[in-house]
Amino acid sequence: MATLTEVREDLAEKSRFLHDVFQQAGADLDMDKVTLIRGDSHYKAGEIKRLNEELTNLGQEHDRLYALSLIGKENENTHRRLNAPTSGLAQPTDEEAAKYGDRGPLTPRRLREVLNTSKTYKSFREGNLREAVIELPAPDIKTLIDLTAISPQTERRPMVMMPLEERTVGDLMLQGTTSVGTIEYYEETTDPSTITTDQGFITEGEAKFETAFGWTLRTESVRKIGTWVPATQESLMDIDFLESQIRGRLSFAVQRVEERALLTGNGTAPNIRGLLNRVGIQTVAKTAAVPIPDVVYQAMQLVRGSAGTGFAEPTGVVFNPTNWTAVKLLRTADGIYIWGNPSEEGPDRIWGLPVRQTTAMTAHTALVGAFRPHAQVTRRQGITVTLSTEHASYFIENKVAILAEERLALEVYRPSAFATVTALNL
Repeated sequence: MATLTEVREDLAEKSRFLHDVFQQAGADLDMDKVTLIRGDSHYKAGEIKRLNEELTNLGQEHDRLYALSLIGKENENTHRRLNAPTSGLAQPTDEEAAKYGDRGPLTPRRLREVLNTSKTYKSFREGNLREAVIELPAPDIKTLIDLTAISPQTERRPMVMMPLEERTVGDLMLQGTTSVGTIEYYEETTDPSTITTDQGFITEGEAKFETAFGWTLRTESVRKIGTWVPATQESLMDIDFLESQIRGRLSFAVQRVEERALLTGNGTAPNIRGLLNRVGIQTVAKTAAVPIPDVVYQAMQLVRGSAGTGFAEPTGVVFNPTNWTAVKLLRTADGIYIWGNPSEEGPDRIWGLPVRQTTAMTAHTALVGAFRPHAQVTRRQGITVTLSTEHASYFIENKVAILAEERLALEVYRPSAFATVTALNL
């Protein structure tokens, strides 16, 4: 079985070859200009497709091995911590561990299970409490919900949920948690290209060369996202409806705000500063003579350090769906699809890297980056749903406010490990 280093090297080598093929084909993708592959246009197009599929498989294998390496590192840290001498710090109680120990990647759970096993929610329904807080493992509705719209009727058909775009950017980054409202971390601000590699060998008796490194302390504030919807107490008896609404609507609204903020947040309180607005991020602009795959590869090379300062390995590319459509529909001069047969839709990848499509991405701009380990989403509070009658005159009107919110921050440890690709509409 190949190692992570071997897969990474093989991926880089085949990516370079395919890049050279596209360079020869030019903006019009003329297969007659390609000399790196022998054969007619159909054969060359087939080889390009085969190479792309091979890159896709290599990229998936790279992601699998990289994920295993992260598990190994995390386990090593856990092992080291558990075997370290006792420092005298207070250990979490069983109750605290049960409450906070499962915060990580948010996994779906049926709300029916959450509500039916929640003593707090049971007391709320029985009238013993006027407010109930229920934290969901992963998690929006603005008009009043009452039984006139949702009560069961004869031959009522199952509810058809509205189409919801899945969150696509946050899972590319490292995930973390915090118990404070402000996060401090160090960003390495030394330009690696200024460190000359030939300053190392010396003759006998000479002084060694001095190398300078620099880190800058950065501070990120944990910000809150929240939305709410009113409902009557009678409507809360319909568990199935509440499940579909909270799981489908409240979570979607919160997560869509998070998605936009992680990419384009301007950093003005109470917003976070997204990846596209970080100082130090690199950029390359497409021209009419260069195909989109080529300029994406140029951005990858900037991230790696070729004519850039990233010196990191790209792990993903983010596209607006409109611009990714242009890539998927690329054809040779004689009409052969470059990205594969339309009847064989496969995973979205380019140059072996996973592609995330999201409408939160600025149109005609793509983002290439070493999302892991150079960016991290840190959550102070997962998506929490609160039910309360303590709003305006809701108590005497038998109404309930349902609130969904979360708190998070974004740390970018090396902005130069990211590069934007602009002018994709040319």
